[in-house]
Amino acid sequence: MPKSIQELKAARDEALAEAKSLVAQHGDSMTEEIFERVTELKSVVDDTDSEIQGRVKRSDLFAEISSAKAAADELVESSTGNPTDRTLGGHFVKNAESELKSFSPGKVLSYQAPEFKAASDPSLTSGAGQGVVDGYATEWSRDIVNQRRERLVAADIMGSARLTQPVIKYLVEKAERIAEGKPGTVAEGAKKPYVRYNPFDLVTESPAKVAALTKISDEMIEDLPFIADYINNQLIYDLSVEEENQLLKGDGQGSNLRGLFNREGIQKHDIAGGDPFDGLLEAIDMVALATPLTADGILLNPADYQTLRKKKDGNGQYFAGGPFQGQYGQGGIMLNPPVWGLNVVSTPAVEKGKYMVGAFRQGSTILRRGGLRVDSTNTNVDDFENNLVTLRAEERLGLMVPRPAAFVTGTIGEAAAEA
Repeated sequence: MPKSIQELKAARDEALAEAKSLVAQHGDSMTEEIFERVTELKSVVDDTDSEIQGRVKRSDLFAEISSAKAAADELVESSTGNPTDRTLGGHFVKNAESELKSFSPGKVLSYQAPEFKAASDPSLTSGAGQGVVDGYATEWSRDIVNQRRERLVAADIMGSARLTQPVIKYLVEKAERIAEGKPGTVAEGAKKPYVRYNPFDLVTESPAKVAALTKISDEMIEDLPFIADYINNQLIYDLSVEEENQLLKGDGQGSNLRGLFNREGIQKHDIAGGDPFDGLLEAIDMVALATPLTADGILLNPADYQTLRKKKDGNGQYFAGGPFQGQYGQGGIMLNPPVWGLNVVSTPAVEKGKYMVGAFRQGSTILRRGGLRVDSTNTNVDDFENNLVTLRAEERLGLMVPRPAAFVTGTIGEAAAEA
């Protein structure tokens, strides 16, 4: 039986150690017999090295062949529509596959998949044919919960951070930083002016849980790709809609988050009786005047954004480009053209007639604890009697707003309609 690589290495080391010992002991005065023994040991070391090298090359070749087969299997799996673990649905099916395949009508099913942490996977698309929009780059911190949203959402323009503790505390600077006094120039020997700053507010945030349940039949369980697509296309999308509602207009009561529109310290600026574009520009400047930050986004209700999109100049041409060409015939059509160079998030989560301008990236941070997880069972309520399986998806997130003055909100609907 051929020796293993470990056994060959042991024999080589033993021969090399004996040769070194003989050379150290006898040196140049070694006898002919000892010289022949050292030469023999040297040959053993060389031959063993050659055999080990050959073994390693063969092992590498076998590994390459095996990996090539695995890559081909994955390619076939992808082309035939079988789920992989690159999406939440595929992640759930991959981990629960053995449980789902062994399931038969009448059998109790209960499985909890491990959390799917999107931050560890910068590519959240699930292959061709799903219409997933990527290209916002990893800095958008889109995470898995919004991967099926084909438009820009509020979470795209906000900062993002991972939360490992149940609560986080941070200091919030008041809009009026100085309570009294101000720095100034003084003459030689004159008294220096005092400055008293307003105390910071200590804010405590804890993540809220956003969850949803849905039911599928026993027959659907037998079709694993369907389960993956169902989770990706339906459950995650609906969960992301509620996430955006909480981030923007949560009232902070009970298990709700306190959304961005309900934070204290946000600047107020109603755009009334004037051009809405001028009013938005004034709000942009208010951010720069009150904080060292620069506004980077605008939130609008779709109805109010549509009113701005339909604005025309004196010649009847659309300011933002017409239905078939860009502005004044230049360039292509922009689906969601920016206003004053800032990205616009058009979402029903913003109340009609309201707007928000702000430095979203640096002024707000979405706190995510863990990943999005999916559990399944057929023992919920009367599932067992009706041959149904309940799927549950949930995530935990919070919102930190360390600089409320970096945001400006107010009314815009009537002004936009009258302008």
